[in-house]
Order: sequence, then structure tokens, then C-alpha cells
Amino acid sequence: MGIFASNENRIKCGECNAEFDLNKNNEGCPICIIEGRKKKPSLKQEIESAGKGILTDYLAIPAELKLSSGKLILNEGTKLIGTWGMFNSFFPGKAVLRILANMMYKNKIEYTILDDLINKSAGIFKANGFSKLRGFPNDPEKQNSIGRLVYHFIKTFNEMGFFLVKAKEENKGDVWDEPWKNIEITLTKEGLDFAKLPNRIFDDHEPIQVLTTEEKVWLLKYLKKIDEAGYKEFYMLINVFEFIKKSNNGKEELWAWYRNNSTFRKYVQEWSRKSGDREAFEKQIANLAPTFAAGKVALLRELGVIKNRRNDYTIIGNL
Repeated sequence: MGIFASNENRIKCGECNAEFDLNKNNEGCPICIIEGRKKKPSLKQEIESAGKGILTDYLAIPAELKLSSGKLILNEGTKLIGTWGMFNSFFPGKAVLRILANMMYKNKIEYTILDDLINKSAGIFKANGFSKLRGFPNDPEKQNSIGRLVYHFIKTFNEMGFFLVKAKEENKGDVWDEPWKNIEITLTKEGLDFAKLPNRIFDDHEPIQVLTTEEKVWLLKYLKKIDEAGYKEFYMLINVFEFIKKSNNGKEELWAWYRNNSTFRKYVQEWSRKSGDREAFEKQIANLAPTFAAGKVALLRELGVIKNRRNDYTIIGNL
């Protein structure tokens, strides 16, 4: 599972490309801190500049673009459980889809540099106060917050076929091992289709993190389509939904369900270095279960099938 092959929260630094654990390095990349490396012209200045005068333009419903269809990224994880445990919202990815689409239209380009997209997105998020919303960078001026946006949401949307990424120069390895300035990114037809659907936060300016009816219908249809192709996000969502529907809560009881779920256990066993040590493996499963459970419940809240209130697992809709 690459950089996520542990119960740590590991990402790549967009500056020096070093891998580090966000849970143990809240201030950002330890290598950059030790070496006193400055972040390009000051990340804070770029973010402030990016947010000026573009609040409406770049989050607006984008114009039509001629695009190619996306490609699913199928691996051991996506073929078993769909999205990674830290993916807990469709909104950050959708915001970046709109920003990228509008960048492409305004600048008449087919691809942009990931680093440029991230800086512009961070500025827009900050200017709009999105740090209060689930999944968005809690401090867009910090590298660790931006790293979460890249590896938890943009990378996941790429796996789901909403983005296409490539290295600027020939790369025989994983494109995500490249520094962000060496990665080019574009939108897919499916990404644009999702971006164009009305959204409560971006279009109506309502701080309600629940998808519109149009978004829900489209997204569920798409999730079912990629499920048939092997990307098992809908499979896990429907299983969690049916479990809660039987009057089970989405916290302790769902954690236990994850701990005992054969598919989830197989997923962890595929990459875990602790699978040969029963006690250590069970502890790892127990540590991972709450994260994955919380992520799926959050997505079900956004889909409008579970009440959008903390610790309330009332079923209010269907998948």
C-alpha cells in the first residue's frame, strides 16, 4: 500500500520529498525543519496572494471542457475496501476539482503543476474559512495540513478516476514519490461532471456538509459503476450502512464490526508487518478500526443517509 502501509499517518513532503509521520511531526517535515529550509517564496505569501479576488471565480460551477475519461487505480486496498481510512469527505476533493477546472478554462491549459494547484487551493480555502469544515486543511499555511489534502483527498480522487496525474519527466516508479513541482495534473470527464453539480457550500454558501440531491444521485451511480469494475467503496459503504440500520451504533459497535470483519482483516494483513505476531496484529486492527469506521460514517452523513449530527446514528435515507 505504499506510503500508507502502516497505522501511521505517513505522507511525502512537497518540498524535499522526504517521507514522515504527520502524527509525530505536527509542525511539518522534520528534515526541512532541521536544515532550516525555506518554503518557496514563503508559503504564507503565496496562499494570501492566491486567495485574493478569486473566491467566486474558482469555486464557481465550471464551464464545459473537452476531457478524457478517467482511469481507476486498483490495488490491494481499493479492491478490498475502497478508499483509505483517512478519506472522510467528498467536499475537499470536489473543491479542488472546481478550482482545477476553472484554472484550465481561464488559462487555456490541459495540465497544471500540482504544486501550483495546491497553493491556489490553499489560498482559496483560507480566504473562505474552510478550515472549520471536515477534511479541509486546518491550517493551509502549514505543510502537514496541505500534505493531508494531497495524500488523503487528491490522491484518492485520482484513484477513483476524477483526476489524471503524471510526472513531468519519464518516471518508472510511483508518480506520488515525485515532489509536487514535478507532478502534472488534469481533470477527467467524470471529475468535471461531478464538479458541475450544485453544492450547498460552494454555490449557496450554506455551511452544511451534506451533498445535494443531484450530487448524491450522481455519486451513488458512479460508486456502483466503479464497484463493478473492482473499486469497492460502495461495497464498504453499504455494509456499514446496513449494520447501523440494524440499530447498531456507529462507534463502539461499529469498531467491533471492523475488528471482526474478514475483508477488513484481509486488507490489513496484505501489508502489515505485524501479521505474523497475533497479539501485535490484533492491537493494530483495534487501532485502525475507529479511523476507518469514522471515515465511512462521515461519508454516509454527507450522502444524507445518516443524520448529520455528532454521535447520532439515526438513519434518515437510503443508499
